[in-house]
Amino acid sequence: MGKSRKFLVLLTVLALVFSMGMLSGCVTETTDEGATDEGATEPAAITGVADLGEGNKIGVQSGTTGEEWARENLEPQGVEIVAYDDILLAFSALQAGDVDGVINDLPISQDIVKDETRGLEIVEEIQTDETYGFAFNKEDTVLRDAINWALAEVIAEGAYDEIYETWFGAAPMSYPEAESGATERPAGDLPLTTPGIIVIGSDTAYPPFENVEGGEVVGFDVDLMNAIAEKLGVTIDFKSYKFDALITGVQAGTEFDMIASAMTITDERKQSVDFSDPYINSNQSLAVKKAQ
Repeated sequence: MGKSRKFLVLLTVLALVFSMGMLSGCVTETTDEGATDEGATEPAAITGVADLGEGNKIGVQSGTTGEEWARENLEPQGVEIVAYDDILLAFSALQAGDVDGVINDLPISQDIVKDETRGLEIVEEIQTDETYGFAFNKEDTVLRDAINWALAEVIAEGAYDEIYETWFGAAPMSYPEAESGATERPAGDLPLTTPGIIVIGSDTAYPPFENVEGGEVVGFDVDLMNAIAEKLGVTIDFKSYKFDALITGVQAGTEFDMIASAMTITDERKQSVDFSDPYINSNQSLAVKKAQ
């Protein structure tokens, strides 16, 4: 073999060794970073609130008991709480990966995650012994008592079960416990801002309790209030407001007569408004993305 050929072979061997070294270095670097190596670890799945801590973000709806629970129980653990104007924005943020989970009332979350295209699931029911109630101006005891009586009638006659199954796909597992003991309709006309119509303030972006479809407000609260109004011989009219504005609105007593908006009965809210008997039981829940 001539010198020139020997030199060419040597160059070829050196080039091959160099390229293999570079390739080996790249693989080692990628492995160190864990980007493509088969042994790289994925973030641990969130299976409950116990898995949440520093670095996690949780979405909530502003002004709700879900936000209150999250701030009291998760913020001290280093979890960042992100509040949204309505719950659908929080769930959209979860789908987009902007938050790691959503704390929200269980019935609403169940309705949202049943849409499989969202790729979400509920991993924990958080026992909070919460119930929803209709809210009234503290001076409007006649309307409150009338609603309590009619609600009891609707439950006793079975219409409540039909409405519940329509919106949640199953019969209620438990019934809210009446506290007022109302047994008869209050005498006389109801004190309403518009005679013959109960005007209802509601955050109408909270399916399946209330939501706007085709320009019409629909949902569990709507159907239940229609059944109650029928018992009272009146009709209803839902008006849309932000959730945070509902209590001050019913206190003013000029725009609507009562609140029907999946509002949790709390001692703090009782200082500002009167509540009806509970009309549904509800706990909080944690929803996350389904594991891939």
